Formats: sequence, structure tokens, C-alpha cells
Amino acid sequence: MGNTPRHLDLQSTNHSVRMNTPPENDSARLPIFEPDMEATYSLEVVVELTGVNSQAILHYREQGLISVMTDPESGAHYFDDAALRTLRRIEHLRAYCEMNDSGLRLVLRLLEDMERLEADLNARR
Repeated sequence: MGNTPRHLDLQSTNHSVRMNTPPENDSARLPIFEPDMEATYSLEVVVELTGVNSQAILHYREQGLISVMTDPESGAHYFDDAALRTLRRIEHLRAYCEMNDSGLRLVLRLLEDMERLEADLNARR
């Protein structure tokens, strides 16, 4: 794999297509999803995956709420899985807790600290 992240550009999907539900006893046929931890996504793909408009995503980036990678040649922004997870958290906190940017910054920092402490604790066990 190397140290260079892969850029994934997804085509628009047909949202009217639905997956068939497998029979209860047929769990061996379920697809296994393993995300590529080095994958990066363009702004357009993140908009499609999350449903968050590009202006909001760029605002969150400007406020330091999500981190992005910028291609030095093209200036294009790319997002990794951690940025997508943070973006989903932000949207949840905005929708259900009506938080402003300062509140989001505080809660996101506390969640990161909690996850780090939990990982440290698990490593000691």
C-alpha cells in the first residue's frame, strides 16, 4: 500500500435500487465491508456520502472542526475516514443538540480525549 493515500472518486448512484434482504440463516452470504484506512475522498464524494453541502463542510474546515488534506499541485481538498466520522458527529450535534461552533469544538475535543484515554486503558489490560 505504501504511504500515498488513494483518492476515491465515486460515480452518482441510483438511489432507487434496494438490496435484497438475505434469509435469516444465510449470514455467510452477507458481504463484508472493510474500509480502506488510507482512502481519501474528494469534496464532491463527501457531499454525496454525507448529504452535507460543500459550503458547510468548508466552513467546518475553516473553523478547524475537521481536518483535510490539500493537494499542493491542484489545491483540491481530500478527506479521510476520520474526517467523515467527525463530519457525521458535527451534523448530529448540530441537529439534535443545536450546538454552535464553540460548543462543537469543545465536545469534539472531549470525545477525542475520551477515545484516547479509552485506548490507553485498553492497552494496559
